[in-house]
Amino acid sequence: MNAAPGLDAFVQDGGAARTTRPAMPLPASQALDRHVRRDSLQQERAIARKFYELGQRQTWPYVAATILGFIGWVALFPLTIWHIVPLWAACVLSTLAIITGWLIAHEAMHDTLGRKGTRRRFWNELTGWLALFPLLFPFSIGRITHLQHHLHCNDPLRDPDQPDNAPSFGAAIVKVWLNRQPNPNAQFHHVRRVLLEQLGTPEAKAAYRDAVLVQLAGTAFFIGMALSGHALAVALVWWLPRWLALVQIRVGFSWEPHHPHTGTGRYTSTRVFRSRFGRFLSMGIEGHLAHHLYPNVPMHLTRPMLVELRPMLEARGVDYSAI
Repeated sequence: MNAAPGLDAFVQDGGAARTTRPAMPLPASQALDRHVRRDSLQQERAIARKFYELGQRQTWPYVAATILGFIGWVALFPLTIWHIVPLWAACVLSTLAIITGWLIAHEAMHDTLGRKGTRRRFWNELTGWLALFPLLFPFSIGRITHLQHHLHCNDPLRDPDQPDNAPSFGAAIVKVWLNRQPNPNAQFHHVRRVLLEQLGTPEAKAAYRDAVLVQLAGTAFFIGMALSGHALAVALVWWLPRWLALVQIRVGFSWEPHHPHTGTGRYTSTRVFRSRFGRFLSMGIEGHLAHHLYPNVPMHLTRPMLVELRPMLEARGVDYSAI
């Protein structure tokens, strides 16, 4: 059974770039085993196709949530300055908005909300840029680095997320801070090497330039707000929520699903796990293995898809004991 056209497209982002290879190397004598694995893969794709087609009918809430959420996030600034919303409440709301924005932008990175050449493409791009703005992270670099992550997951040199690797949960939290310090091993410098030295494409160079400009603009805004007497407002509405969101994103969405960051195979680069942040804050990331197998299926459908894939994946040796 052939995959849907949309599913074929995810070969571009590496999510299924290894789909046509055997899950495990097989000796020539194991012809029957090879056929079993081929049939298992066909069953996988049939299930993925069903959830992909279902997801294509459910993308508009992502776009609507992003536009409304962005307006609400911007409104927190005057609302706190005018003492309409307490600073503590604005801090909580802003943190949740930034985390949710990253997850929605993640859908746009995979063109889930609108593929190239379709009428929905504009909404895919608009959603990606608006959703990542509060993180001071341009969508251009978000997309290219995330697709490189799918292509080279857990590769210490080529995976842009590899600096999140840490031996423990506590160490992973500390890594969030260390990775944003001005040292050659920090994540930004690793990403720069991936974009400029390894890729070196015009798109990669433009994305890196976008990141530098956005960071400078954000820093200028923070300083301007502080000088105008609104240091506490900008600190609790943007600066602190951004840091809290970064901890959740880098630890909960990057470190946890891929720990111990050693597997590089189709079924071993990520895992089935129960998040320390709980199911609400993990927002579906516990089914991250299903996302890496079929990244064009929206995140809210990865867990039910993972449940249906269970017989095939357990036969491959995937551990489902955490759920």
